[in-house]
Amino acid sequence: MGLLDGVKDVLGDLAAATERTIAEIGGQNIPLAFAKFYPGGLQGFLDRLRQDGHGTEVDSWLNGTDPRPVSASVLMQAIPEPVADCLATDLAVSRERLPVALAEFLPAAVTGVSENGRLTPQPTFASTQVIDKPAG
Repeated sequence: MGLLDGVKDVLGDLAAATERTIAEIGGQNIPLAFAKFYPGGLQGFLDRLRQDGHGTEVDSWLNGTDPRPVSASVLMQAIPEPVADCLATDLAVSRERLPVALAEFLPAAVTGVSENGRLTPQPTFASTQVIDKPAG
């Protein structure tokens, strides 16, 4: 086996480990990650999705009945790049895998921290939030 084959094996092992982490963690850490890094926390993110025209989907997550999907690309449009980098690190997934992981696990994560169609109180970490600063 050549060096290139060895590198391919290592990369394959890393990809498999990432998939296992996502499957094991599911969405349980997503609300806390948003609290730490997204301005306004998980509630702020859900509000942004509503503003972008996805209120029906968000409401289905909050109510826990027949959660409607939102595409990975739509979710990522609502997340500033620096925040996405922090979320990926905090959730132990690659930056490339983050969109699919959020699309797959965010609805259940929201349902898990909701009661009577509303988010339960979420922690806030205002001092550690990443804010997308305009270039200038």
